[in-house]
Amino acid sequence: MAPLEPQEKVLVSEDFLDSTHGELACVDCHGGDDTADDKEGAHEGFDPQPSINNPQETCGECHEEAETVPQSLHMTLSTFPGYLEKRASEDTWEKVDHGRDRHCASCHTSCGGCHVSRPKYSGKGFVNGHIFSAKPDPVNQCTACHGSRVGNEFFGARGQGDVHLEKFSMSCEDCHSAEEMHAAAPEGLENRYHLEEAANCKDCHQDLQYGSVRDHRIHNNKVQCQVCHSQSYVNCYSCHTGTDEQGIAYFINNHEYEGMKIGFNPDRIPGNNYKYVILRHVPVDLKLFDYYIKDGFPRFDVASTWKRASPHNIQRRTWQNANCNNCHGQRDLFLDESDLLDYEIKANIGVTVADDQIPPKRARVMPLGIDNSKVNASRVVTVEWLNEHLDDDNLVILDARSESEYEHGHIPGAINLDPNASEGLRTDPYADSALNIEEDETLAETLGEYGIAVDDHIVVYAKRGMDAGFLLGLLDYAGAENISILNGGIIAWELEELELSDEEPDWEEKTFEIAPRKNLIVDTDYLKENLDNPAVKIVDVRVLQQSTGLTGHGLADRPGSIPGSMKFPLPGLYMDDSYLKSAEELLWVLRERNIRPNQTIVVSCNTGSWAAAAMFMLRYLGYPDVKLHDESWINWED
Repeated sequence: MAPLEPQEKVLVSEDFLDSTHGELACVDCHGGDDTADDKEGAHEGFDPQPSINNPQETCGECHEEAETVPQSLHMTLSTFPGYLEKRASEDTWEKVDHGRDRHCASCHTSCGGCHVSRPKYSGKGFVNGHIFSAKPDPVNQCTACHGSRVGNEFFGARGQGDVHLEKFSMSCEDCHSAEEMHAAAPEGLENRYHLEEAANCKDCHQDLQYGSVRDHRIHNNKVQCQVCHSQSYVNCYSCHTGTDEQGIAYFINNHEYEGMKIGFNPDRIPGNNYKYVILRHVPVDLKLFDYYIKDGFPRFDVASTWKRASPHNIQRRTWQNANCNNCHGQRDLFLDESDLLDYEIKANIGVTVADDQIPPKRARVMPLGIDNSKVNASRVVTVEWLNEHLDDDNLVILDARSESEYEHGHIPGAINLDPNASEGLRTDPYADSALNIEEDETLAETLGEYGIAVDDHIVVYAKRGMDAGFLLGLLDYAGAENISILNGGIIAWELEELELSDEEPDWEEKTFEIAPRKNLIVDTDYLKENLDNPAVKIVDVRVLQQSTGLTGHGLADRPGSIPGSMKFPLPGLYMDDSYLKSAEELLWVLRERNIRPNQTIVVSCNTGSWAAAAMFMLRYLGYPDVKLHDESWINWED
């Protein structure tokens, strides 16, 4: 999320003065002395955050719901210390709680953080010139805090995004009502699912057991809705806290990965008592607060480290519900003891699913009818394959990360070529413009300087799959004959504990005999001419807050999308850390979104880089006619 400009944070617009709140004097909410003659005197007793420090006396003067806000979960985060206190002891809790307060309590907020400004945790500042809004801004307020997980899932920065936004333009408050947000949490509330006012899928989707969907009748009240309707989500491991040399408190998660796990429900709630639920790993660690007290969790095992989750990436049709046996009998999908770190096995007894507890495969299921015969399997290689072929004569390994990441450690023999910054690939990599691939002669010269020939086997990796895909898209256009992405990228290499190098390799320049595939590139005029052509499908691979017009791009004149374009965020094709889902699953997902190989598929984004990454993936999957709109949204004109 882009930071607010300094002037935006403090601007009180003239429109505010015409609003209901603008009729009040500043001192009515903020205190201070409006009779003083100087700034210092005027700010005597001034409270910059009255809705946090005194919501009942400020907001509560007019809004009776403010009476319960001081006890709400947004204000107190009361369920979080409860779990930590369970794991601590009388002797360790005081210091553990001090660490919690320094590192984990900064993201609380109150009325102002939802209705007039960004929350303190995300940088503060007025969202719209001090104008109060009854509904929170989903980008600048809700996901300003709930961004790395909920926001990324909802908007498609991880996966395809959420159908409630994409198809129905629903926002956070459509499910999470004011009654829930303002509700006082009862003392001793175990977790947010126990809050009586908490949102539930069945608030809207009622009487599922009596509907026309057979699977609803079978699974109702037994399987959490998200088991069948969510996409993969992020899991975090081993958080550690500390203080740097400047005295600033920090925390670090040692590992994150995108995946999905089903397990037994650790939180039995009347009326919501599912047997199987989606589980998310929480980053608590035995040494979480070692900076403050060694062995602070002598009772670590009393609470599970895999908690019930509600991913905000719902789709009506998902890979799990495409076929019964995509879930039934799938050992990898259900949480097993082998998925646990050694020190958390006891903590998750009763949550893990043993082999004989997994729902068995169904004998008779409808085939999916996926044709994967056109998939170009050679365009994906594993770390095992690459490690065995490091010394191949015609192998060129390209690291598409930034120079600083490359210098920190890279695969032996890899050459650093960052497509987002390196000159000679685009007309100007730092320009405020679209992709604009370099002239053929310059592009060929650049690739040759990096020791690449057109008939080399070129393997590209990065930390984010789309960065590798961007470079592979450029190589594909240039006519490279044998290109591959490393499945899992640098993270997969590190997880296998394979050798890393900090030395830049020597390489000889080559002649890259460029054979540009001009048919892969189309301009804006082509799109305008084919807006009504049913044989041409325009696929917008931007995140949903941009393609739906909630926010714009910094280089674009306005938010929005190309008329008639299909919204399919690029992370629906790339998992976190460059991992790829199976070709069969990706082909099924694309078919469900009516992105079919019998059409001309034109991929577009903001500047062309994500579109190039999407083009590579679609061509890997065997789509015969894929085109890159390299001018993309920032050059679109009505």
